[in-house]
Amino acid sequence: MLYASESRNIDIAEELIAWFLEDKNFECFAACLFQCYDLLRPDVILELAWRHNIMDFAMPYMIQVMREYTSKVTYNQCRPVLFLWLVQQI
Repeated sequence: MLYASESRNIDIAEELIAWFLEDKNFECFAACLFQCYDLLRPDVILELAWRHNIMDFAMPYMIQVMREYTSKVTYNQCRPVLFLWLVQQI
């Protein structure tokens, strides 16, 4: 798991996830979601969890992904308003 994370290779991380699922090692699957968080694609994880009926193991990861996405959207929506406010202050 550490090797997959440090490799910065999406394919290696996804192969490791697939191996954990083949081996029915769902606890390691869940741990790998956080260890390789920035390498994994949420749509792939959601599909794999759904196909293997282990949504409970993937849900903490999916909640974190949704939180990150909504924070980015909120930031990008507020940025133009903040910029205009700063320009008016000058």
